[in-house]
Amino acid sequence: MKKYGLFQYPQKESLSKKVFNEYFRKADINAIYEDIVIEPKDFDNKAEYYLESYEGVNVTVPFKQKVIKFVEPVEDAKEIGAVNCIYHNKGYNTDWKGFYNSLENVEIELPVLIIGAGGACKAILYTLFKKDIKEIILVNRTKEKAENLKKYFSDKLEIHIEPFENLKIVIKKVKTLINSTSIGMFGESFDFTDSDLSNITFIYDIVYNDTPLQQLAKKNNITCLDGKIFWYYQALENLKIWNIYQEDIFKKVFSDFQK
Repeated sequence: MKKYGLFQYPQKESLSKKVFNEYFRKADINAIYEDIVIEPKDFDNKAEYYLESYEGVNVTVPFKQKVIKFVEPVEDAKEIGAVNCIYHNKGYNTDWKGFYNSLENVEIELPVLIIGAGGACKAILYTLFKKDIKEIILVNRTKEKAENLKKYFSDKLEIHIEPFENLKIVIKKVKTLINSTSIGMFGESFDFTDSDLSNITFIYDIVYNDTPLQQLAKKNNITCLDGKIFWYYQALENLKIWNIYQEDIFKKVFSDFQK
């Protein structure tokens, strides 16, 4: 039996584990998918062992950058500076491809506001670069992290940074809102009102849950995509890389989890 897994910390049962194991069962693939919990202080000592033990690996925060030194990153993963999928010692970034493909039928109006400068933001910024979207405002609680991202993408994008305390002012000036933080995952929420979103035409909230932000978008008839859609499109890219993708079965399994 082949083993696939997800490098993660802290421990939680991932959507990947639930969906992929059901997919393996329905597709008659002799494999198992496991959540691999590694404490950050132990990562450098344990990464190689797990990489040798598993056929394919996914990587989530806080390890998407740390893992690069253990693999051979492909070109886009190098440009983004993050790896979230590994196969045969090569590191890929399927986050940006998943995000890109999930936007196929969506019109992104400018300017774009991104909240959060964490792990997912790099893939989002790279996607916007690939879509030739240049008018970007970035808001993050820690200004230094936002400045680092601006510098990292300085040859690709023009990013304007606003302080977090200006969020409610900035949001009234933009058309597209992308939440790349975990706000909403554990019950917390932005303090947005209907009038705050009056200018917004599209919201992408990368959190899996039905968050207050997503509920507010629906209430105001704003086009909204969530983290499950993001996950689906990057997950199928993982399966393609691992050479075990069966489109109809995966689509059906994912659809069943949506119910």
